Amino acid sequence: MIARFLTTCLMACVAIPVAAQPQGNPSELPTTGCRIRVTPSPASWIIAGYDPFANEEAQGTYSVTYVNDSEGVCAFTPSFELREPPLGLSDGLEAPLKYAIVDLTEARDVTPRSGRTFARNASATISLDPSESRTILYRFVPDTRGVKRDGTFSQEVTIEAVDRRFNTIGGAPLALGLTVLPSARIGLSGAYTVSGGQATVDLGPLREGVAPVPLQLRLSSTGPYEIDIVSANNGRLRLGSSEWSIPYSVAIDGQVTNLGAPASIANRPESGLRRDSLPMRFVIGKIDDVRAGSYTDTLSISVRAR
Repeated sequence: MIARFLTTCLMACVAIPVAAQPQGNPSELPTTGCRIRVTPSPASWIIAGYDPFANEEAQGTYSVTYVNDSEGVCAFTPSFELREPPLGLSDGLEAPLKYAIVDLTEARDVTPRSGRTFARNASATISLDPSESRTILYRFVPDTRGVKRDGTFSQEVTIEAVDRRFNTIGGAPLALGLTVLPSARIGLSGAYTVSGGQATVDLGPLREGVAPVPLQLRLSSTGPYEIDIVSANNGRLRLGSSEWSIPYSVAIDGQVTNLGAPASIANRPESGLRRDSLPMRFVIGKIDDVRAGSYTDTLSISVRAR
């Protein structure tokens, strides 16, 4: 789970200035005399810990080693075959995520879009002497534009060695996957300035009631989230280090929060990727007989994806 924090300084004054690895045997081999041992490394190609709000591409580079375990020269083409078409990484709930597989050694697309892929050209064919091996590098790239929620998205395929007669002479199971982290981001928009790495909100000339400051809390999340709020002065605007103070509270999206202790606000329980803009209001309490000066408090606001 990823949490993001936002520290806001308030000023007021009386004039206020993962997928399990599939198990199984390789495809049955025909009696052609050729036997190719196929070993993917690692055994599962799972991209773990992807954060959809980090602006980083989800991709991984992996390898497959092909070994000739027969007594003669064997020629074959590597092929990826879907166990259950159509192509796509699925969590069983959302629409499958498309992906691509690229042979980096030969710079060609080997994505099994039609159920299986193998190219019929000279560069795609591998010829191995007895006991000879060849390692091919592949890049696995999920299309994260389709991510709508956190979770694990996966698909099982088989890597096969296919001879010129379209016989499978070796194979290995492989799990492809992407694990999307529960993640959330927080920010502000509206009437504030930034100083020393924190947002500063000027509440204006002090009056009881709602301070006339347009401010929104901006949140992005992979699903439901909770907002945690901590007031350094326990819900009071304080005059410097003196005992003079003014009570206040915060309302986020209409929910009034008592800042006398750490508080939490839960959003609506709808799942799925979301981007919210929540109005944030400051409600000033009694100001009778207070000394003139600048009254301040510091709020620490964080968001947690649930």
